[in-house]
Amino acid sequence: MIQKPTKLKLNMKNIFLSLTILAATVASAQDGNNICAWNAMNNYNTGGGPSDLEKGIKCTDEAAVNPATSEKSKTWFYRGQLYSLVFRDTVLNKQYGNAAFEASKAFKKLMDINDPKFKDWAEVANSLAPITIGAFNAGYDQYIARNYAGAYQYFSTVKEMNNVLKAKNQKTYVQDTTILKSAGAAATEAGNIDGAIQAYKELLTLIPSPAVYSTLVRLYNKQNNGAEALKICEEGLAKYPKNQDLIIERLNFFLVEQKYVEGVSYLNSLLALDPTNGEALFIKGLAYENEKMFNEDSAIVYYNKSIEVNKAKKPEPAHAKPYNNIAAIYVKKSNNLLEQMNKLGTTAAEQKKYDAMDAEQKQWLQKAFPYLEQATKLHPDDPQIKKNYTNVKLKLGL
Repeated sequence: MIQKPTKLKLNMKNIFLSLTILAATVASAQDGNNICAWNAMNNYNTGGGPSDLEKGIKCTDEAAVNPATSEKSKTWFYRGQLYSLVFRDTVLNKQYGNAAFEASKAFKKLMDINDPKFKDWAEVANSLAPITIGAFNAGYDQYIARNYAGAYQYFSTVKEMNNVLKAKNQKTYVQDTTILKSAGAAATEAGNIDGAIQAYKELLTLIPSPAVYSTLVRLYNKQNNGAEALKICEEGLAKYPKNQDLIIERLNFFLVEQKYVEGVSYLNSLLALDPTNGEALFIKGLAYENEKMFNEDSAIVYYNKSIEVNKAKKPEPAHAKPYNNIAAIYVKKSNNLLEQMNKLGTTAAEQKKYDAMDAEQKQWLQKAFPYLEQATKLHPDDPQIKKNYTNVKLKLGL
């Protein structure tokens, strides 16, 4: 089951927002664009307004592409800090919807440059702390608004910010497990199966659980990657052999290939855990209709057990299946007798045999009819059930 994201609260007590450490650094700066960016932030933090940051954006954009400054650590340090302020500014936040992403990319670039002289990672953490929580909550808002692709982008960005913080031994403020669950949910809803798989696979390394294994199995199946789905399913079952969801997922592989016999051991495991599982009882009935272990009496027994346990539950269209299948067995017995009757001759003895067989085949139809009647009530829109019901009704002259 996909776990939906929930909003986070920001505790500002342990987060210090300042540019004091920059003052010493900027004094030695030789490039105008970086000085401009620093001045913009300083003015903003000492009583200025959004217009100061907008001036800084121009400067940092130029510094980011200028060959003279594009590989300098302070270029990306200032850029990340500036866009962090833009993201938190209530006026500019709406105007610069990419602020969180730009801040994340800037600090990631700063980490990639790996300048041994750069020591201000605590200051980077001070900038990223509020923006990680803010960006996560922005992702939550997008999710609630059903913009799942946008939500996924935010959650993925928060994960990238966490990666930077952890790489530099800084505190993170949003748990990776929370981010990955949210990213997986958003990607799934957006139809981004690759993104969802990536999120849940990473989540599996942090919190291996039957739910995550089951989710991955379903995602790989959506991707039509049956081999990987089976691998993940068996890996999960090795760790959680009694988990019902994983047993059902494993059983589904047998059902898709119509390998009912091979699936019986998994059915028995499932029924040992939940004897009132109507679907498992129904499938066991199907197994006994399989030619490799053909036993119609046993099939009927399990179909009837499925019917009984389903009666205690809220009626669903799926509950029509065992009714229909029992009726199908009885109709097949009637059809077999009709085939034999058509081969008989016209002698008195054969006519007598014909009459007896005719009475018997009608009895099978009469046994089938109430099951089809109930199946029709449960699932009136099913074309096959409707067809079976109509045919038997006509044969009985009803």
